[in-house]
Amino acid sequence: MNTRKIAAILISGTMTALSAGMTPALADDAKPGENWQGPYGGLALGGAYSAANPDSSIVLPSYFSAGDDTQLNPILQRDIDGWDVTGALLAGYDWQFGNITYGLEGDLSLMDFSESENTSGIYDTNGENFTTSTTVETNFAFSLRPKIGYVQDKFQIYAALGPSISRFKTTHRFTDTTAPAKDIRFSDTKTAFGISSSIGAGYLLNDGWVVRGDYVFSYYPDILDGSSNVDAATPDDIKYDSAFQSHNIRFALIKRF
Repeated sequence: MNTRKIAAILISGTMTALSAGMTPALADDAKPGENWQGPYGGLALGGAYSAANPDSSIVLPSYFSAGDDTQLNPILQRDIDGWDVTGALLAGYDWQFGNITYGLEGDLSLMDFSESENTSGIYDTNGENFTTSTTVETNFAFSLRPKIGYVQDKFQIYAALGPSISRFKTTHRFTDTTAPAKDIRFSDTKTAFGISSSIGAGYLLNDGWVVRGDYVFSYYPDILDGSSNVDAATPDDIKYDSAFQSHNIRFALIKRF
């Protein structure tokens, strides 16, 4: 079973459990009961499946021969993915009108995503050997998400959507044995803007403490730009481009003030 199927099962199971837990509360008489208005802050711990989705490609005509694109482009465009433990600092404010809450939440998420895709092969066009290696790294994301929710006594469900910012480093190495042998290294570090959405549910304990579970999806459409020259006589032999997405399931302990 691949990682995407595992992520889908985890997400589906978590959302089903949250929904099942909330159904009895929402079926009661629609009275807010508890006060959810005010500032709050907390910590979250979770696990994320993340993937860079390259759209890099070789350029023709260039150092490469016609036919190399059908072999190399699918290799350069393979997803670079992995699982990571995540931690987050959360802070926000909710306004309450009856059973409806509106709010704004800031979210600084920390992770250690560093994944690589390595391939060796033989050119179909000339029989020479080549290798290609790409590594993508990121370790934080900051999001600011407006949110809307529904409360029933000690339960709250909510959805949120807003902008996100992160920083990504991509390194690529390409070698081949075509005379003279090539060894090309490319590196790019970019601050990228994207969008982050979340859905979740919380339960209010004593003294303003809340336990919460949520699912956060983040997407960055452009984390990489650039090109490299395999041969000085033919500039821009490889063009680099990539998006990035993350699926994060978290559990948080929050204090409302």
